[in-house]
Formats: sequence, C-alpha cells, structure tokens
Amino acid sequence: FGHMAAAVSGLLLLETLAMTYLLPPWVPLMEQLEATLGRLTFGFLLGLLNAAVAFWGIGSLFALPAVLHCQRWKIQVRRSLDVEALKQALPLVTFNFLLGTTLGSFVLCTLLPEPCWNWRQLPGPESLGRDVIVWILTEEVMFFYVHRWLHESKRMYAAVHKLHHTWTAPVSLVATYCHPFEHVVSNICPVILGPLLCRSHVAAIGVWIFVGLVHTTAVHSGYWFCDDHGMHDEHHAKFNVNFGVVGLMDSLYGTYQLPAGSQGSRAAAGDDCLKEGKDS
Repeated sequence: FGHMAAAVSGLLLLETLAMTYLLPPWVPLMEQLEATLGRLTFGFLLGLLNAAVAFWGIGSLFALPAVLHCQRWKIQVRRSLDVEALKQALPLVTFNFLLGTTLGSFVLCTLLPEPCWNWRQLPGPESLGRDVIVWILTEEVMFFYVHRWLHESKRMYAAVHKLHHTWTAPVSLVATYCHPFEHVVSNICPVILGPLLCRSHVAAIGVWIFVGLVHTTAVHSGYWFCDDHGMHDEHHAKFNVNFGVVGLMDSLYGTYQLPAGSQGSRAAAGDDCLKEGKDS
C-alpha cells in the first residue's frame, strides 16, 4: 500500500509540473501541428516521439550497466547479460514498440472526445488527482488478472507468455519482448483503459505513457535503481509471485514478495544479502 501511495503522489507531482511549467510554452506549436497534419497523423507522430524518448532513450541508458557487465547494484548478482540474445530479441521488441504506438495512438485519437484535445485548457490538480488514481488502479487490477491468467493457464503460458519469461534475469529493453497478443492485452490495454474511462486530456495521457515506459524499462533493468524495490525482477526469477505493477493486488492475494537485499524484503540483511545473490 505504501508503494501505491508513492506511485500516486509521484505521478501526480510529475503531471502537475508538466501541465504547469513544461507544456504551456509548446501549446501554440501543438495546435499548429495538429491543424496542419490532422489529428490522427499528429497523434501518431507525437505518440511515437514520446514513446521513443522514454523507451529507446531512457531505456537504453538503463541497459548500459548490463551491457557493460557492471556488478554494482545488480539484483541477481550471479547472472550476466547475454548480448547475443539481446540482439536476437530486438526485432520483436521493435515490432511491439511500433504496434503499441500505432494501436494506442489510433484508439486514443478515435475514442477521446473533443475537449481532451483542447491545448488551451490543460488539466488542473483536481482533475489530475482523480485521473492519476483511476489510471493506476485500473492498470494494477487489469494487469494483475491478465498477467496471472497468462501464468495459470498452461495453454496460454506455453503459447504466449513463456516467450517473455525466457528472460529470467531481464534487461531494460526486453520489457516488451513478448508475444504481440500479450503486448496488446497485458501491456497496452491496461495503460489506455484508465484514460479512456476518465476521458483524460491527451497531454496528461502523454505524461502517463512516458512515465509508464520509463517504469517498465527500469523494473526490467536488473538493477536496484528500479522503482519497485526489485519486485518485478523477483517475478522473473520466481515466476509465481508479483503479478501486478505496484503490489496492491499481490498484497491482497498473498503473492507479494521482494528479493533478498530489498529494503522491504523480510530476508533483507544489508549488503550481505546482495553479495549472496540468487541464480534461478
């Protein structure tokens, strides 16, 4: 529950800063580009740029420690990156990146009502507070149940989800190394459903998607600079724990578990736990 509260307050802070200081100077350009290109093309290009900076830009920085075989701050200290395997994964990662950007942009451009595209009226703290809570709860609940279903159904695991779990010690860029069906139902739908339910402003949705992509690359990085105390890395190592995003649903279902060495882990014992490591 503490992680949930931190996620809400952190995202709300970033959204407020973006709406107050970062985006207003760009409003005239956004209006001009949308009028010139048309909403669908504009939405796709804006979404592509936003996602590329978050996933390929920041995600690549998160991959550097693994590529350089840096052992400091590594969660699974006895595991190292297979660079050739990463190279082989990149075509599917790229395909899913383009799939997510194209499908997400099309759905948002098609289903969001006209007020959501009013660049002169960016959302304030009250509407942002409501939206952030709904977004995070919607993603947590939907991702948890879909993700757990992909594990509990032997047919779905073998045909779909097993591909993602070939990475038992992941690296940031394989966050979207998965079957395209899984990418749609487990990665894309939980992220865009909340904004659709709230009829959120497209600018706020852009920040939400950017932060989400940074988050997923961080938690797949394999290093302690992830923002979930190693929760998702432990899922890749153990398979049967941590099906959600922020730990709320896992806490309710008794599947929440942190790796040894995490600040919130029962097994944590300072630096000694980090040195022991685990090989799954």
